[in-house]
Amino acid sequence: MVIVNVVKKMITTKTGDEGQTTCGGKRVDKDDLLVEVIGEIDELQAILELIGGVEDVVNDLSGIMGEIGNNKVFKMEEKIAESSLDLNKFVVFKSKKAKEMNWARTVCRRVERRMVALSKKQVVDKNILKYFNRLSDYLFIKAVELDK
Repeated sequence: MVIVNVVKKMITTKTGDEGQTTCGGKRVDKDDLLVEVIGEIDELQAILELIGGVEDVVNDLSGIMGEIGNNKVFKMEEKIAESSLDLNKFVVFKSKKAKEMNWARTVCRRVERRMVALSKKQVVDKNILKYFNRLSDYLFIKAVELDK
């Protein structure tokens, strides 16, 4: 008989039981704006993973708290420019996928608003702000394309 010793990785650290967490290398309240912004990005990433088809964006979001260079913003602008979308009316989405992508767009706009608020309290790379602004446009375009 072979006995395997399995060591479980601890998920519950109990260090947050008093309403604080470690974020950015320091202890902060769980309702700190930085923690809120990270949570908003996490929600957006989860929605986009559910929808699928935008894995590059999901990967960008995974590293968004690090440094986002101009190349990410430029890449998003290129994707937007590739669209032949010409709108002259309000859009009401019909397909499930388009509605889900539009939901992701609205969460992205919330992330952007919270990121602007965070930038008033601490230094936030301006490329991160640009990225979320462009991403909401890109997600709208994707929603329209999914509804065709």
